Amino acid sequence: MDHSNHENDNPGGIPGAGGGSITTDSESRSDVTDAASQSTSRTDCDSSADSTVTVLPWSGGPQRVRSVCGSASDASNNVRPGEYVMRSLFADFTVQAEKKLDQVLAEPQEKPLSKVLQRGEDPVFDQLLTAFGSVAEHCLPSILRALFAWYERQMKPSDAMAASLTDSAKKTPENRGKGLFSGEPVETKEAETILQERRDLAVEFVFCLILIEVLKQLPFHPGHEQLVTYIENVAFKHFKYREGIQNDPNATNIHTVADLYAEVMGVLAQSRFQSVRKRFMTELKDLRAKEPNTHTTQSIISLLMGMKFFRVKMVPIEEFEASFQFMQECAQYFTEVKDKDIKHALAGLFVEILVPVAATVKNEVNVPCLKNFVESLYGSTLDMCTKSKHRLAIFPLVTCLLCVSQKTFFLQNWHYFLALCLSHLKNHRDPKISRVALESLYRLLWVYMIRIKCESNSATQSRLQSIVNSLFPKGSKAVVPRDTPLNIFVKIIQFIAQERLDFAMREIVFDLLSVGRPIKLILTPERMSIGLRAFLVVADSLQQKEGEPPMPRTSGVLPSGNTLRVKKTYLNKMLTEDTARSIGMSAYFPHVRRVFVDILRALDVQYGRPLMMTSTQNVNKEPDEMITGERKPRIDLFRTCVAAVPRLIPDAMTGSELVDLLSRLTLHMDEELRALAYQSLQTLVIDFPDWRHEVIAGFCQFLAREVLD
Repeated sequence: MDHSNHENDNPGGIPGAGGGSITTDSESRSDVTDAASQSTSRTDCDSSADSTVTVLPWSGGPQRVRSVCGSASDASNNVRPGEYVMRSLFADFTVQAEKKLDQVLAEPQEKPLSKVLQRGEDPVFDQLLTAFGSVAEHCLPSILRALFAWYERQMKPSDAMAASLTDSAKKTPENRGKGLFSGEPVETKEAETILQERRDLAVEFVFCLILIEVLKQLPFHPGHEQLVTYIENVAFKHFKYREGIQNDPNATNIHTVADLYAEVMGVLAQSRFQSVRKRFMTELKDLRAKEPNTHTTQSIISLLMGMKFFRVKMVPIEEFEASFQFMQECAQYFTEVKDKDIKHALAGLFVEILVPVAATVKNEVNVPCLKNFVESLYGSTLDMCTKSKHRLAIFPLVTCLLCVSQKTFFLQNWHYFLALCLSHLKNHRDPKISRVALESLYRLLWVYMIRIKCESNSATQSRLQSIVNSLFPKGSKAVVPRDTPLNIFVKIIQFIAQERLDFAMREIVFDLLSVGRPIKLILTPERMSIGLRAFLVVADSLQQKEGEPPMPRTSGVLPSGNTLRVKKTYLNKMLTEDTARSIGMSAYFPHVRRVFVDILRALDVQYGRPLMMTSTQNVNKEPDEMITGERKPRIDLFRTCVAAVPRLIPDAMTGSELVDLLSRLTLHMDEELRALAYQSLQTLVIDFPDWRHEVIAGFCQFLAREVLD
């Protein structure tokens, strides 16, 4: 990495930010001073054996606690409790961070930093970050100044430190005696540079993680413009385009760190929006003034990506309006710019920002600034959708514009775009546009069913029928588009069921499950899997009284590893006739149970018994070679069916027959199917006393009969 970027000791103009100790102003809401910064060096504690022992100043007894840092000031009795906590916390951070950096250097070069440093990888470090987030409410400025000093020290390693990097690399089994890539000795300058850059990126990663956590408390600390400017300066350096980065061994990590700084800007903008907006617009203006060329285009795109985690504040209304004034400025640029790549990048930025708005917006659709934004872009973007070079980028944008529009605007315009989406579902020449069209369709359908609550009965029936016929064509065994995650189709049925339960069950689920038709062979496994899962999801939602399903969101994981998605928990309680009656599904429940037993038996005959590990014909065969081709979707259906037990108990199948089937599946060649069968048996034993004896006796009989010594 070019260390000239870090030679400015004080990008934010903060006194003392480059040194080991920092002087701060007194702070409201805090009894913590910047003594925490005494822990900010790479090994800020003196490692000599004579480290001091400090009596806690608020402790009257003889209890003594060994200080993490052997500072003389620790020995004084005027260290306040909050200050002591912050010193200890920051000292712990420096130790933990150093361990993380050592771990990064010990890993193979090709292992992404996110696999080592991301939230969720290390519970202890995650807990430390959460602790910083909690105390930041009271002493954020002190934490930031100490953190900046730590960051600057880490980014200016000494010669001795560089040498230790090489030693660290040589000690790892992967690198011993080798170069990182070409087989050259590690001592080569190129390898050292690569290793140093990897370490720098790891420092940036850790720096961003803690910023993301503590900046959530920035609303409690008005002012502090110097601190905000410092963060902006560091972040916007990472939004600059670097020529030839695709050939850099650390390319993936460089992009990850840039995304992390974008996440930092997203958090910062929640409380300092005008500052972030002003900085972004200044940078954009400077780039627009440059001569148009490939480098300028890529620089603008990199800058735009730095704002992709900006989120519109829905309240108060003044903040909402300010956000859409910014969006309107960007929309004006979108209209003016001629470069296709910049247009597409802007479209992607709009989508990232608008999807969360679409998920929560209600009366805000009537606010003039949002209406103007939608109307200023809709006509031109809809025209762009008819051109193949723009479709992939613009389809999602038109979808979002409709999703945040007023009811009258939506109903007047969505049918034309809906027809466009349906026409591209079967685009065999470009599978990507098929997927984009499907995702547009299911977001539009959510708005139509959930927010707008449909139209008249006849109009709604007509719209839904055209959608269903496109996704599940009559007489076809497949779904459209092919090779699509089945959960999208399940969600579509769930949205329809929210307002039109009878239509969803009789016209879609029954058809997918082949209700009323004999099942000897499994000819439509994907359709059956969708139908069964949709029935269970709808029943679960009604029984748990969840209300309206949320709008489909984009990826649920941020670069930091923080998750946006709340993990859904499904009921394990057996669905009975009484329960079905209480949730309004008694008219459909018996039909599904009857077809469920037919599906299970057909699957068992074709893909259960023949694929048992105890079968002689399967000896010395690998599961991967056995579960391919047409077997794979049928095994997927089998997994869905087994996972449904005991929530759904097949009709006309005795308890002993069901237990025998599940017991045999514990020896199936498919590992996932084995685990699901065990889980179903275990749930029956633990949660259903009436089944306990039958399951244990049946499983023992199976073992005695099938499993030989």
